[in-house]
Amino acid sequence: MNTKNIGNHPAETIAQVTAVYKDLFEVTSEKGKGLARVKRGNYESQQEIYPTTGDHVVINWQGSDQSIILRTLPRSSALSRLDSYKGKEQMIAANFDYIFILQSLNHDFNLRRLERYLTLAWQSGAVPIVLLTKTDQAEEYSDQLKAAQKIALGTEVHAISAQTGEGMSELNRYLQPEKTIVLVGSSGVGKSTLINRLLDKKVMETRTIREKDGRGRHTTSHRQLFELDNGTKLIDTPGMREVGMWDVRHGLEESFADVEAHFGNCKFSDCRHQSEPGCGIKEALRQEELSPERWESYLKLHAEAKYTSDRTAYLREKEVWLKDISKFARQLKNTYQATACTDSFICQDCGMPANPESAGSQHRNHCPHCLVSLHVDNRPGDRSSMCKGRMDPISIWSKSDGEWAIIHRCRACGTLKTNRVAADDNQQRLISLAGKALKHPPFKLG
Repeated sequence: MNTKNIGNHPAETIAQVTAVYKDLFEVTSEKGKGLARVKRGNYESQQEIYPTTGDHVVINWQGSDQSIILRTLPRSSALSRLDSYKGKEQMIAANFDYIFILQSLNHDFNLRRLERYLTLAWQSGAVPIVLLTKTDQAEEYSDQLKAAQKIALGTEVHAISAQTGEGMSELNRYLQPEKTIVLVGSSGVGKSTLINRLLDKKVMETRTIREKDGRGRHTTSHRQLFELDNGTKLIDTPGMREVGMWDVRHGLEESFADVEAHFGNCKFSDCRHQSEPGCGIKEALRQEELSPERWESYLKLHAEAKYTSDRTAYLREKEVWLKDISKFARQLKNTYQATACTDSFICQDCGMPANPESAGSQHRNHCPHCLVSLHVDNRPGDRSSMCKGRMDPISIWSKSDGEWAIIHRCRACGTLKTNRVAADDNQQRLISLAGKALKHPPFKLG
């Protein structure tokens, strides 16, 4: 620990915060290890940044349990999230080089949560590394590894087992002297087990996960810094139940670079990616170059970041947006087509002609040959949907009166709709849809 006395103040020493226990801080300096509290006058006036694990601070050394933290030194990196309960920023760790994002290869594996961790990590100023843990408990994990690599752009992804040692040698490139690593992830993903393995001794309690849902209870209750024999520092953090966004504009650019790359393909520079013609995002969704789930996740995180950075502007924009929806709804009442749709058409998917007179109903809403529909309606016949994507038939369901209906899913936006079968629908395709679920039952038949 490189700490030193300061100038003409022999009692003032630079120390590093190695653990946080609410208002009590564990610090390490050249004078030793001890406990300290902040000087209220300095921090309550918000003149100083409140310290967290990993921070370098100036302390007035008064012994092992009486020292006072006077000020916080500038940070090289900082990891924080939104405290949804208090509605403000919660600092997690500071002054680190890598962030190990842990997800276990069981029920904890979640791509949407991984996107959130990656966004926070890139925003921190450090380099994120994804660790898929507990390979010893997974028979086959190649699909999960590929899925994580696909969204973890510019990030290394490693599959490891702290129990058996599988993949652990790949971490040696990060475990270097003078490097600091933060471990983040949900409870039960194996952070404590990994630390025990790296330290080659049991310093953290570990608990078994529940078989029902694969989750564990919180083993770590506070943030704590450990040092390996070679000088690498590890900061352990409690499992996060919520990964809230706080000022992650740069993090979004990095973790969703594949999404924002399509913005340059839009016809208009101020495109909102809704109803504008020539939208690069909508075209990417139609061509399946961008998944609806990935786009929806980006929009959600972007909205969270916008809200936390400027709540007033966000709420003002939301009010305008709601007024536009209300105006659009009033227009629908005046333009809704109550009359039957009697236009013949050539199917855009299979190229076959469709004749509405043979449908046996007032509204023709899908091709009778391939059963593909178009997402053109918000309500049957209104032709007011802004999406215009093709809708694939994915299943059949039976109404209470025994009539069949087709479930369609939009390729562009993922919307699900149900449409009555028509009299001239291809019966073989209908039977195939009806039997599709029986081919892959979630339980053993017979």
